[in-house]
Amino acid sequence: MSPEGPQLEFLDLIDGLEQLVIESRRLPVGGNLVIDRRRLLDLIDQLRLAIPADLRQAQQVLEARQQIIDDAHLTARRTLERAEQERARLIDEHALTRAAQERAQQLLMDAEARARQIIAEADATAAAHLSEAAEATRQELENLNRYTREVLQRLERLLTQLLGSVRDNLEQLDREQS
Repeated sequence: MSPEGPQLEFLDLIDGLEQLVIESRRLPVGGNLVIDRRRLLDLIDQLRLAIPADLRQAQQVLEARQQIIDDAHLTARRTLERAEQERARLIDEHALTRAAQERAQQLLMDAEARARQIIAEADATAAAHLSEAAEATRQELENLNRYTREVLQRLERLLTQLLGSVRDNLEQLDREQS
């Protein structure tokens, strides 16, 4: 799913909410609106479902990070086991000769160094992914908040206009009755 997918879905739902208000009937007295309760509650439920997409994406990044670390540990453990097996094989094969011991020790040191390197690389990769996901989530939330504010401000202006129209009509009725 593209990063804009959840945002577009959320924005479409906000637009649907705005359209519901615009399409609602006005009561003749008081300027209140008659809004389809079921439709409004359905839109609110859909909004709730649309928001957590970023949180699920962040959770997936955390799980991917853990998988990378687990894989690195497994690779390191296997490398150490192979080095230890090679060391034992060399010792047996050369009847405890000095050359076999030195080679085995070198293999073990190399394996440990490689294991440390693999773990460090996995940690760096996971941290980079986590940082990117956090930044993307932060930007997504900023965009959603900005858009929500704009929609609510438009809605406020519309309602203010409607209220002004209702007041004007009431004043006109009062003048006509006087």
